[in-house]
Formats: sequence, C-alpha cells, structure tokens
Amino acid sequence: MRILITDAFCSANRGDAAILDGLLTGLRRRLPTAQLTVTSRFPALARRFHDVEAIDDRDVVTVARAIDAADLVVGCGGSYLHDLYALDLHPRLATIHACARAGKPFVAFAQSIGPLDSPLSRTGARNALSEATWILVRDAASARLLRHLGVSAPVEVGVDAAVGGRMTPQPKGTDAPVLGVTVRGWHFPGTVDPAAAQLAYERAVAGACDAWAARTGGRVRFLSNCTALGGYAQDDRVAARRVATRMCFPADVVEDIDLSFDVVRGQAAACDLFLGTRMHSLIFATTAGVPGVGVGYEFKTGEWLEQVGLGGRLRPIEAPEGLDALVLDAWEARVDLREAIAARLPAIEARADAQLDTLAEIARGARPGRAAAVARLSDAARSTSTGRAGLGEARPPRPPEARPAVAKGWDDETWRYDRPHRRLRTVVDAVLGEATHGRVLDLGSSTGLLGRMLGPRFDYTGLDAAPSVACDEPGFRVRTVALDGAWPVPDPVDIVVASGALEYVASLPTTLARMRAALRPGGLAVVTLFNLAHAARGANSARHPDWRFTTRPDELLLHLREAGLSLVRVAASSAGHGAAGAVDSEVPTDLDRLGAVQLPLPRLLRLAHHVVVVCRAGPLGLGPAAVATLRAGGKPLPAMRLAVSIVRESPWSARAWVDLADLWTDTGDLGQARQCLERAHAIDPRRPGLTGALLALPVRMPAARPAQVALAT
Repeated sequence: MRILITDAFCSANRGDAAILDGLLTGLRRRLPTAQLTVTSRFPALARRFHDVEAIDDRDVVTVARAIDAADLVVGCGGSYLHDLYALDLHPRLATIHACARAGKPFVAFAQSIGPLDSPLSRTGARNALSEATWILVRDAASARLLRHLGVSAPVEVGVDAAVGGRMTPQPKGTDAPVLGVTVRGWHFPGTVDPAAAQLAYERAVAGACDAWAARTGGRVRFLSNCTALGGYAQDDRVAARRVATRMCFPADVVEDIDLSFDVVRGQAAACDLFLGTRMHSLIFATTAGVPGVGVGYEFKTGEWLEQVGLGGRLRPIEAPEGLDALVLDAWEARVDLREAIAARLPAIEARADAQLDTLAEIARGARPGRAAAVARLSDAARSTSTGRAGLGEARPPRPPEARPAVAKGWDDETWRYDRPHRRLRTVVDAVLGEATHGRVLDLGSSTGLLGRMLGPRFDYTGLDAAPSVACDEPGFRVRTVALDGAWPVPDPVDIVVASGALEYVASLPTTLARMRAALRPGGLAVVTLFNLAHAARGANSARHPDWRFTTRPDELLLHLREAGLSLVRVAASSAGHGAAGAVDSEVPTDLDRLGAVQLPLPRLLRLAHHVVVVCRAGPLGLGPAAVATLRAGGKPLPAMRLAVSIVRESPWSARAWVDLADLWTDTGDLGQARQCLERAHAIDPRRPGLTGALLALPVRMPAARPAQVALAT
C-alpha cells in the first residue's frame, strides 16, 4: 500500500512538524507495511525530522507521478486552505483535482478551512473539496464554512493531528514558577498600519509578562515554534527578542535554531502557565495539563481552547488590551484549570485515535458516509443544467405515465437552486443550530442540496415538482410530487423544511397544518417566506408564474401558531433597505452581514428580504382564522376578546391590528377602528388596501369610551 501525504509545508514550523508526526505515527502503527511519502516545500527537513521519503511539492512532474502511484492521498493537517496567502491556495486545490482525475481517493485530514473571502477562492474550494472522499476539520467554524460553500463530501469535526504526538521531556531548570510564551510576527490583513498593530500586540504581551512576574516572582521563558532553519521565512525568535527587551523583568529567550518539535513540546510541558500566540504551542502545553491563555490571529486558536475547557481565555491579536488581566486570572485559577483540562483530555485523545482509525479504514478501501451521494453531486448539477432528466445510471428509470402532473418549466428551474445560495445557507445553519441528526422532510427540495449540506447524520427526503431531480440513495432520496398532493412520508419525521416553497402552495394554512402533522411531538420546522412587505419591492414586482399568494411575514407567524408550530426564533437570509441580490446568488453582501444580526422582531419583519422562521411542533393555537370564524358565527364579544389577546401577544402584526379594526367597525366605534388601522399602517404601510381603508374613515371622531380604549390596548 502506498500513501502520499501532501501539503506538509515545513517542519521548521514545529506545529507543522507535530501535525505530520501525529499523522505518520498513527499510520505506521495501523498500517505497518504501508509505504509513506510526503510532499513538502522543504523536503530535506521532512526527511531529517520524520525519517520519511519526501519530495519537493514544486516538482509538479514528480508529484503527479507520486499521485498516480498512490493508493490514497492525504492532505496533511493544518491551516493552509485560505486566501490570506492567495497564491498558495489554488495550487493546493489543483492537487485535489489531480487526484480526482487520476481516480485516487483524497482525504483532507484535520484541517482548518478559511477564511475564503473572494468569490474565486470560494468557488475553487467548493469544486475541489467536493471531490474529496472524506474531510476531517479540526474546528466547527471550518465545518460551517464548508456547509455554506455547499461542499458535498462527508465532513466531520475532529481534533488536531498533533494530539498525542511524541514529546521529549525537558527539565524546568528552576524552582520558581515559569511562564512559557510564544509570539510571532503577523501581517494584520485589512489593517491600515500593520507595524503599529504589531507594536501594540508586542507591548501588550510584554505588559502581561511583567504583571505575572511581579505577582509571582517567577521566570518568563520565550519559546519559538518557528525558526529560520533550512531557509524557512518565519522566525519567532525575532519577535521574542523585541518583547523581552520591552519588559521590566528579566526573561529568557530560547535561541536554539534546530530544536526538534518533540523537544519544543517538552519545553512547553515544563511550564506552569502558558501564554501562546502560536496555536500549537498551546496544544503542546495543554495536552501536558498546563493551563494557558491564547492570543488569536485566526479562529482556530479559540476553538482549541474551547475543546480543552479554556473557553474565553483568549484575546485577538488585533485587540490585545486586557491580556495582563487574563494571564493573572489564569494564574490564580490554575488549579481549577488543570482539573478542567484533565477532564477533557481523555475524550480528545480518544477522538484523535478514532479519526486515525477511520483514515486507516479508508486506506484499506472503506468509504465513510454516503459515498454514492458524494460521488454523484457534480453529475446531478451537470444533469439539471444541461436538461438531462436523470442523475446517472444509478437512478432507476420510471415510465412517463408514472410521473405526476407538475408545473410546466420546473425542470428548467432546478439549475438555479443546486448551489448553496444565501437563503439555503441560513436554513442549514438554522437546522444545525437545533439538531445534530434526524429524519428530514424538505418541501420544494429541487436537487436536494439541503440534504448534502446537512451531512450524513441526517436521513433526508426531498419533495419537488421537477421529475429530473428524483433519486434514491441510502439515507438520501428525492421524490417527484406536487406539494398540494400526497406526501410519501408514512412515519413522523424529526425536521420539516420549506425553503422557498410556501409561496407556491394552494393554501398556506393547510400546508402548515400538514407540516405539523408530519412532525413528531417537539419536532423542528424551518420555513422561509419572500417578504413582499419589504420597501424595496413594488406592488408589481416580478414573481414566478406559479406564485400563489401575497402573505406577509407577520401573517405567517400567526398562521404558524394556529397550525401548532410554536415560534423559536426568526432570522433573515439578508436584511436592509436596499434591493436584495438574486435568490440563487452565493456571493455574500453587506445585506447578508446585517441579516446575520438578530434585529428586533418588528424591524426584522420590515427589513428582511427573506424571513427564516424556526418553530417546534406544539399544541394548536388561536389566530386570525378563529377570529374570522367567531365573527362570521355572530359571536362579536368572544371574537373581540380573542383579537385583543392576539394583539397583546403580537403587537408587531399589522394583520392582528386590521382584524381588531374590523371588529370595532362592526360595533360602530369608528374611532377605535381608526386607531387600530393607524397602528397597522405604521407597522406595514405597504399592506394592500390599508391606505384605502383609512381614507374611508372620517378623520374626526368622538373620543372612545375608556373601557374600549383599555380593551383595545
């Protein structure tokens, strides 16, 4: 068996070296006869530190031959699939494409993905990573990004590959307590004056070290995860010397240029407290039980501290103020922090072993997750975009007469929705914010991309009017049905999603009631609605020919309560005063960033371009339909009481105020009716018929009776 490990950049970075060592050690233990080869920018250092065959990753011919000869290609762990260094990203993605063309399985192992800010980077990463056999990320932020991108390969969250690696114990050298410190030079992307930001960061570290030394009488020791060994560009000793000279108390700087990663790890383990900018220096310390405080220059540092029970003990490198207080607080709480770390480490180490076991199984030929679903997503997209009715030979053919009648043209629409557009990303996050697994029913699913983005822990069934998207795979199926017809779901499901589908059903209340009936008690419902109340949309704004109704967002919330779907929260896929981008757009905008903020509900219902509502299945409620029934049945007082209770519970609903105004009109109290209509107009001035109803009422009216005023408000 031949395994090629790519992207092991440089072992002069002791974090990179520890990652590669953890991967090599794990594979050698599980696959002792496997031939391991590493591609590296510094192959001589890889051979020196790891005793492994290594080739220069810039030698594209040799790398291509190594891919052809390999049985498995593994992308080494770390953080390099981002566009902070734009020139490095796409050659690495090209390696994944080369594996796919050669028919070789590729695994991205224990990586951090992102940030990916440019459209080219996002598209390139999605296309390349969708060809992977398995993606293991070491932080939840990377998993969220991959879902947002719509990457179709199985994704799991694990731990850094350096966990459990080798360590050579080092003597402490003093009876006094030791504060271990790592610092680095950083380029502060997006900052106007990077030099000033670096200076502020170094001064904050020096101040924290001085504060600790003054409190404890201990010794500060600067370690270096990166040195200029072999021509490596980064050298932490340079920044360490600058910080040490700014300190009032004496400090040691470890100057050795050629220490191996296991020795540097042993030095970190010999400290009593650690202040780390380099994430792997914190891994070295905390896996030895040493409590730490982090300075984060990427999201990965905070995620590691969360994993080991040190959440919140972090300052961003761009805003290091308060670092001294964090260090002193950690010192005072060091006993409790050691216990917290000790409680987390067994599970972390077990996860590290389990992910290496999975990698070994893949090397032997196993495929995690829904392999067929992963392999055919790109085929599905090509099929729908070129008009072919099918997802490949694996989909069993159906005779034309077995296909239900569908709206003309929906087959031609699916290409717009088989990409991770903004609304779909918001819906996926809403589901994953409430559930980690379960049976999913997706109404108006198109190609079923929602199920791909949710991942293999969800058993997915999509319903759509387009015959071309139908498929049947283990844990993933798309059925061709009319949404107003029968749903082929015999048993209750855990989650029902209607994303961009409610606008096309014949009866919104009926469909919501059917969704509630399809859910188990306490099940999750996530629905979206195109906000026609938004100021950017005119009365005659363009809509799909099959559009059925003009329900406003506030009415949707009332209908959900009537159907027995209790509100959890409301979000927006984008929000703002301006026009939103196309529904199938993947590119984030300022409106998306505003939509990510939880606006107050009244403002959100006005500013959201698409309203995303999260509900739980509960008891049936009373709403506008009950008011209308009581009113039509000649029961004005019960109708009034119910309408007032709805207004009190939902003062943000223009529909509730209009219903109350109608009841006051029935009683002949036009003054109260006008007050209610004015409230409704203030909430939704674009509501059809509302301006005309106000103009039809006289402007001057007698004062309302006090009892009526109290009831109305």
